[in-house]
Amino acid sequence: MNNTPKFYPNLWGDLQGKLNSSLWPKVTEYWNEGQFQNSFYTLLDYINSELRNKHGNKEQTQFNVPHGSVVVTITLNNQGVEINCPFVDISEAIKIPLLRRVAEINFYPLGLAEIRLNSNQLYFYYTTPLDTCEPLKMYYVLKEICQNADRFDDEFREKFKAKALVEPKVTPISAGQINTTWASVNDIITETYQFIEYFDSKRWYGSSLDFIIIALKRIDLCTQLQGHLKNEVKRVVTELTDNNVTVTDRVQNGRKFLAQIQQMDKDAFAKNLYEAESFVPEKWRGTVQRVKEDVKIPLEKVEKFHKDQNYIGSCIESLYSIYDMFYQTNMDLAINEILIGSLTMASGKSWQDASGILLTGLQTVANINNN
Repeated sequence: MNNTPKFYPNLWGDLQGKLNSSLWPKVTEYWNEGQFQNSFYTLLDYINSELRNKHGNKEQTQFNVPHGSVVVTITLNNQGVEINCPFVDISEAIKIPLLRRVAEINFYPLGLAEIRLNSNQLYFYYTTPLDTCEPLKMYYVLKEICQNADRFDDEFREKFKAKALVEPKVTPISAGQINTTWASVNDIITETYQFIEYFDSKRWYGSSLDFIIIALKRIDLCTQLQGHLKNEVKRVVTELTDNNVTVTDRVQNGRKFLAQIQQMDKDAFAKNLYEAESFVPEKWRGTVQRVKEDVKIPLEKVEKFHKDQNYIGSCIESLYSIYDMFYQTNMDLAINEILIGSLTMASGKSWQDASGILLTGLQTVANINNN
């Protein structure tokens, strides 16, 4: 294995998101001045500048905002803010294990909102007085509801036979895009197996594990996965980074999961490929300053590996860092262009050449002008 893995760019989807970071100071300014309603309105503008006009009523007292397969209803009045998100119908579901799962979720991961039951319908709920709608708290409430509704509706329908309450507002991708995506994912997995065999033969099991995690994040970037498979990828990535489990066990678990994806029927795989309207993005907004801070530690490692002529270690550290940034963050266009450009130029190159290219990309990000 004398060359680095190929780069497969995202085939669709927005890598920047709609958060408007420039509005956040105004959100907090209104809050500090006691203008709580204006603070909340500006928070919605921060999330999406089109949201209030597109999804609010004339009086701006109610907003019905779609997020994947749910609709989040926000009611605003003098008493406070009420957030209601109908989730799933459990009339014909396997109720006992489902309700046990709801109880678990209400303890964790939910920390602010809660899931309630009314007439065989589950819904997320949160309410608070207007003068306690601290902006960061309310952002977390909305993010918590959106993220967990998007996550658990698939699980509840797959495992417990619950039914969706809202028809998802999604845009299917074309047959050609499905074929291209399926081929790209299979290529990524097959290529990853080859690297694993190479690293395992040298007993570099940590490198094998890194390449499995990189592979899952390469798939995420390329396909912008949705649905049940998206949740499974997130679950496995979390398990693979659990240092309480031995490296060899994590490598085996990762290999099994990659095999499960490759063995899927293409039509079943395609059910996880679509574009969905969203409210609060799952990924964090990566401002230039934040990304510059995040890149400091991996850049130090990459520079040392490159200086010591450990080009494989340098490339693995660079690829791990870059793909993780795309996995975790919606970044500014300028940073996206730098990192995508580096991945493109390093694709399939020798370890030495790719090491220099990727190092230069990270250095460019670290030194980019904040303005």
